Amino acid sequence: MKFALALYTSAEIKKETRFLVHFSDDLEKSFNNKKYGNDLMEIVIICVSPVFEQFFKPRKPKYTKDKKHVKSEGFEYNIEKCLEFDLKLDFEIFKNSTEIEAKRYLSLEILKSLETIESMKSKIKDFDLLAFRKDLENYFSLIEC
Repeated sequence: MKFALALYTSAEIKKETRFLVHFSDDLEKSFNNKKYGNDLMEIVIICVSPVFEQFFKPRKPKYTKDKKHVKSEGFEYNIEKCLEFDLKLDFEIFKNSTEIEAKRYLSLEILKSLETIESMKSKIKDFDLLAFRKDLENYFSLIEC
């Protein structure tokens, strides 16, 4: 399963959010060889800071079942069985937190956001959300969040 965070943050918190790239990469590597069903193979969570809100308004969750070629913002890629949804984080929490506190906060927000998958169960039928949630909780506990 591909699990990634697409990060859009403002320059004023660049230092505070530098760890997010490694956090996202590690998360993706940890879940790359896992499978939770046939209807969901990829999850992309978009994290947006207030400065970018005018450009990245929170959107409804989007599920793409069939293979699709995407051209966006200068990038080209294929998606299939992919759920994309926005996770609006509290800018002030990131701005005023240590890296460990920010990781903890992000981990909790990701776990809360799994409700999005639950709300899409009419489209995403073959997906073991309980096992995925448990693996995420275990992953977050191992990286000291």
